[in-house]
Amino acid sequence: MSPADGLAPVAAALRGHASYVIIGHVDPDLDSLGSVLALAWGLERLGKRVHALSPDPVRPEWRFLPGADRIQVPPPVPTDAEALVVLDCDLGRTGPVAAVAERFAHVYNLDHHVTNVAGGTVRYIDPQAAATGEIIYAVLVEHWGLPLDQAAATCLYAAVMTDTGSFRYSNTRAATLRIAGALVEAGARPDEIASLVYEQASWSSLQLLARALATLERTPEGRIAWITVTRDMLAAVGARYDDADGMVQFPRMVKGVEVAIIFRELPDGGTRVGLRSKGAVDVSRIAAALGGGGHPRAAGCTLALPVAAARERVLAAVQQAMAAAGAALSVSRAARALDGFGGSGAKG
Repeated sequence: MSPADGLAPVAAALRGHASYVIIGHVDPDLDSLGSVLALAWGLERLGKRVHALSPDPVRPEWRFLPGADRIQVPPPVPTDAEALVVLDCDLGRTGPVAAVAERFAHVYNLDHHVTNVAGGTVRYIDPQAAATGEIIYAVLVEHWGLPLDQAAATCLYAAVMTDTGSFRYSNTRAATLRIAGALVEAGARPDEIASLVYEQASWSSLQLLARALATLERTPEGRIAWITVTRDMLAAVGARYDDADGMVQFPRMVKGVEVAIIFRELPDGGTRVGLRSKGAVDVSRIAAALGGGGHPRAAGCTLALPVAAARERVLAAVQQAMAAAGAALSVSRAARALDGFGGSGAKG
């Protein structure tokens, strides 16, 4: 279902089962984890039996989320539940759960990524939602009428705060801020959550950042900038792969940059690519063409290529997209100029 069809029938169907498996995506972020935990909290308040899963372990610094210790990492995948609920991703990004999804009589897919186009017997994709946490808030409060406690509010506030870049990104709507306000009223502590998310960096992660910033490069015209994180860099400072999360913000900060990129070398020799746009280019289309997905201004993909080859391929795709965006803008400006000229003449 689309947002135009309304969330009400999805929420009504979702509460109609006795048991559930809820899962988010591989390499989970706080929107994925917070949404899983909040929905599990709500279903259990309705007397349901729930398994909360994540394809990868919860990062130690994110275990402040109430209920984080209950999240199971498959295998095995509990398949004795009536419904599978996939949050914040398409079915293909749920790791081992994707291979057994057909064993569930009902598969729900709730997400806000515009590139989520497949998976689920009941689907609700709302690209206007700043975070999947917004959708879960609407299910719990607006459709199920559950009064949130501090635990659920904390999970959802962390989800919304991080997916909006602390309410700095263009996906922050008036509705987003109203939801955040309601979560604070329910007990979420913005100062504590922000401190736990942004002010608890390990020494090794900051050493990794220093090395990554030394790789900062940009194209000659300065519209594309990128950094690189390799396995050797991780090993040199004893950092984890996920210590590089968020580092793409630094090339994005460079004045004049329209698209920022981070290239992360994977243990198998492939490359994880993160893309951020300031609005001129839809990076979700670039990521989708490379086998990934995301949002118009924040997207990613994984390439079975070493870093140097991945960089060459991605930069070519971004430059092509920027050229196309520039051509479209020029046509639009020309059309507006002609309209203005014609209107002026008619008035004379």
